[in-house]
Amino acid sequence: MLIDFTMSNYRSYKDQATLSLETGERLRKRSKQNTIKISSSLSLLKNLAIFGANGSGKSSVVDGLLLMKQLVTLPTTDISQQLPFFPFKLNNFSENEPTKFEINFLKNNYKYNYSFSYSQNEIKTEQLRVASGSKFKILFERKDGKILKSPQKQSSSKQNTRKNVLFLYSLQANNYAHAINVFDWFKNDLVVFGSTASFDTFDNQLMDNSKVKKELTNFLRASDVNILGITYRDIDIPVSQTNFRDVFNNSIRESKNFLDSETSKRFLFTVHKKFDSAGNVIGTEEIPVSAESTGTKRILMIALAIINSQFHNNHKTLVFDEFEEGLHFEMAIALVNLFNSEQNNNQFILTTHQLELLNSNLRVDQIYFAEKNYRGESDLYSLFDYSSDQVSRADITFSKRYIKGQFGAVPTINMEALQESLKPQTNLKESSNVQKKNKS
Repeated sequence: MLIDFTMSNYRSYKDQATLSLETGERLRKRSKQNTIKISSSLSLLKNLAIFGANGSGKSSVVDGLLLMKQLVTLPTTDISQQLPFFPFKLNNFSENEPTKFEINFLKNNYKYNYSFSYSQNEIKTEQLRVASGSKFKILFERKDGKILKSPQKQSSSKQNTRKNVLFLYSLQANNYAHAINVFDWFKNDLVVFGSTASFDTFDNQLMDNSKVKKELTNFLRASDVNILGITYRDIDIPVSQTNFRDVFNNSIRESKNFLDSETSKRFLFTVHKKFDSAGNVIGTEEIPVSAESTGTKRILMIALAIINSQFHNNHKTLVFDEFEEGLHFEMAIALVNLFNSEQNNNQFILTTHQLELLNSNLRVDQIYFAEKNYRGESDLYSLFDYSSDQVSRADITFSKRYIKGQFGAVPTINMEALQESLKPQTNLKESSNVQKKNKS
């Protein structure tokens, strides 16, 4: 599970910004529903929401997590390949400095601290620390591009690590246990929806279980998405077919008739009522999940993640950018309340413009704001950072206080200037006519 994520000199974040899922000190509200108790000294939030104006830096937090995941799991292929590098460009000093990512998380009863910094051409620093109790131990360290400390019996990993590849990747490829744990967390436990996330991340043969199918069907019906149930097909994939989407767009019959197939992939389908021209139900129709709306796919992904956690006792960290996309605000609120329920054992991180979510069952330590200053620098801060007298009043909702600007991060929109900018400009038409005459 994710404890915290820190980044600096990345996109609009010139200075260090930290997103923490540790519970706020001395907060007791909804601790049974909204938090997961790890030990006597550590409790983690099940849900965290980031609010802010357009262009404030909300999406950059999600992008940063995704980029760190990609750098860990998808290494460069040769020494000439450049790393994806997006430093803060609005400062002549920072644009030439490395980007740095740091993360703390739990995996297999270990607490890991992993960090690295890099430029377009090389990894500058890298460090992995582990703790089974309260004290951290350094497992390996890299400074100024050089690996100074490495695990025992891993000299070959050290020698085979290029300057534009993380040492962690080399170690996990050489079966170093702690590196495998870290790699597996990034690959399988950190799920960024809309990019790397797919339904088989959570399926894991769950759909073979009749109880799971029943639970999922009941959830979808309760969500009022007009779906009777869910089913799947294991479709053979031909050797020559490298794009699963092309196979998926073929009919089921055609997909099953491939004779040169060597492997298969599971695809999920939703079950709907089918009607005749008079409006009578004549049967059911199965529709590929990929053809469903964004909101329906999001609801299905969330349901599968929660059910998967119940059956396998695992804990994933799911990240959603623009969470409200495709969701009615009542459904969005219902899902946030579900995140913060005893049934859920996962973590859900989301960015949103939907102010109604400020009035759902969120604690102050679960609410973050992103704000950008006049220099184009983003800042990330928690509502928990405000004094208790600013957030404790029960007679005014958080959304109303946010709109009034009490917590910052509110867009300043000049409506009069917007309207003025779109007025018909007669001189533009005259200028266009002059240009045509000059051409003739």
